[in-house]
Amino acid sequence: MNQTRDFGENRVLEPQYVLPTSAWKLDNRREIEPFEMRVRLKKIHIEGTSFKQIRMEANDNDEKIKQKIIDIVIRRGKLHNPVTDTGGLAYGTVEEIGSEYENRLGLSPGDDVICNASLTTIPIYIDKVISVDRAFGQADVEGYTILYSRIPVVRKAEDVPMNLMLYALNESGTLLKVSNIAVGKRKFLVVGNDELTNIFYGYAIRKIAREDAEIICLLDRKTESVLQGSSMERLMEKVFTEVRIVDILKPMECLAELRDRAPFDLTVNCADIPGAETINILATREGGTVMFANLINNYNIALYITESISKRLNVLCADGYSEVYDRFDVELVRDLAPYVERAVEANVQLDDDPAYPVDRKSRLREVSGQRQTMLEDFVCESRAMAAVLDEILTVSRYDCNVLIAGDTGVGKEKVANIIYKNSMRKMQPFIKVNCASITSDLIESEFFGCEEGAMGEKRPGGRKGYFELADNGTVFLDDVGELSQDMQAKLLRVIQDGEFRRVGGSVPVKTNVRILSATNCDLEAAIEDGSFRRDLYYRLNVVRIRIPSLKDRPGDIPALVHHFLKKYGKKFDMKRYIDEDAVEYLKQCEWEGNIRELENVVQRLMISSDQEQITLLDVMKELHGDVFEAAALDSGDTKEDGQIMDLEKMVQNFEKNILKMACEQYGSTRKAARAVGISQTQLVRKKKKYDI
Repeated sequence: MNQTRDFGENRVLEPQYVLPTSAWKLDNRREIEPFEMRVRLKKIHIEGTSFKQIRMEANDNDEKIKQKIIDIVIRRGKLHNPVTDTGGLAYGTVEEIGSEYENRLGLSPGDDVICNASLTTIPIYIDKVISVDRAFGQADVEGYTILYSRIPVVRKAEDVPMNLMLYALNESGTLLKVSNIAVGKRKFLVVGNDELTNIFYGYAIRKIAREDAEIICLLDRKTESVLQGSSMERLMEKVFTEVRIVDILKPMECLAELRDRAPFDLTVNCADIPGAETINILATREGGTVMFANLINNYNIALYITESISKRLNVLCADGYSEVYDRFDVELVRDLAPYVERAVEANVQLDDDPAYPVDRKSRLREVSGQRQTMLEDFVCESRAMAAVLDEILTVSRYDCNVLIAGDTGVGKEKVANIIYKNSMRKMQPFIKVNCASITSDLIESEFFGCEEGAMGEKRPGGRKGYFELADNGTVFLDDVGELSQDMQAKLLRVIQDGEFRRVGGSVPVKTNVRILSATNCDLEAAIEDGSFRRDLYYRLNVVRIRIPSLKDRPGDIPALVHHFLKKYGKKFDMKRYIDEDAVEYLKQCEWEGNIRELENVVQRLMISSDQEQITLLDVMKELHGDVFEAAALDSGDTKEDGQIMDLEKMVQNFEKNILKMACEQYGSTRKAARAVGISQTQLVRKKKKYDI
């Protein structure tokens, strides 16, 4: 067996020496090796949680969904969603077959086939997404995919609809496994939050179960009934003895609802909602079987529950490949197609209920309490940042170089800390380097060390540099765009060769490090003007994470403010609270320094405030001190000790200066009005009042 040929290791770009499924990026070049086959794509099926996450990130806009699909493929060379860690299936026409490809099906160019392996595993290139099918989570596309000999391939069956066939095959061998387990049993429960998926599992049981079998369908109250109509109603009646709508995240309520039917011989959980494991454990009889058909549910938690309630169960998880499951799925699709094809597709709105997962990992982190541990004190309340943090935690597991981009003060070093602490190298050294703070005459010795006697080094044996100190660990290069051309060339050589020489040394020193780098400048523009090497950029930018600015995630500002109040309250041994209108005002402000600037403002507010409660006036004084001073001077009416006498006049002067400053800064009355939180009509009226 040649694993490069059979498993596609030759297509792995980053990191090396892993299988394609575990790789961050694959080589999706069009030219094939003799042991490969290229298929021209027609349709892709996107795994359910991945499709939902893409829709949510694209705000359910068709054009943005299409672009998001293409973006994933550009970044990874495969359709492997970095947030949900899932893929899908592909269908197309054979274009070219290599001379050494193991053509077990006797395929020829022009044959239509389904690539019956996850798109997390195979190189894919998508040139265009033509249309999106929300009902089935699929898309018509133009492009190609590359198959290795070991990738299972299914010939297209002429008499079955492709959308339904892909939907069934996406369940892998689990439908067949459930059917085999159902033989001889009488009482069944199918739990889920997608009618069509429940139907597939219910029908797989119905085909083989006894005539007197009871099959109860438990649908979550949030179930999206995308396919509707009388044909679907008849199909549900044909498959299930009874259908009940419940909240499957409340297992004790569900058990009470099922008390007249339980216990069951076999229960199947095909819900993509973590936390839905418990009802199956409770509702299955002693010695019965529980099958988790969806990988989103936690098999380990299920085992812990059985142990905690002293219940003997046969707990099984989703099945992978088997020789004949595709034929079984074809039979199911043939039987169900007449009902499904007559269904009416409903326009169901995407539900962003925070109690339900966008993807399996983030929900599992929430319900298990892992998220706070993994992210330390990284504050995140906005959806924009939540998606980035899920990607950060996914990338952490891949031992590849990461470029962290973002404006000054967005938290790039914090992100590097999170990646390191959740990586395989977390027990090894973590060396942080600020490339902008090291002088050009010292930077080489700081990076690579120097031998005894070189550059005045007197220590016996010389001095180790950052890369030697970080061996087997991680190096964080902050402000990497500030490196000189000469240093860029030396760094590139270290990454390529895995070795370097100390200053004044002749013996190469081996190094094995993961490089995390950060920049607040446009490196692609720097490449164009010749100040940054393109080849080094590609080495550092295996994975790129862009941290959004605070203006793109204002929903995080209230949480950040309260976080900093708590943090510095402990540090300064004081209690400070802040009014809601003050927080709202902070949300409207421009934060060019991002989180760092906001943190500094909160610190100053805590120190300067005489009272426990920080008010809107305190915030405005802090942010617009020059305007307050101008207002005081304009009032003219003061006591001998300098205290302001005419408060009303001072407030008017303050308002006048605020409006004048806004008009000068934003130009148009519309933008200025929005900046200060009033209508354009109000602003025009006040300008006239104050003769601005």
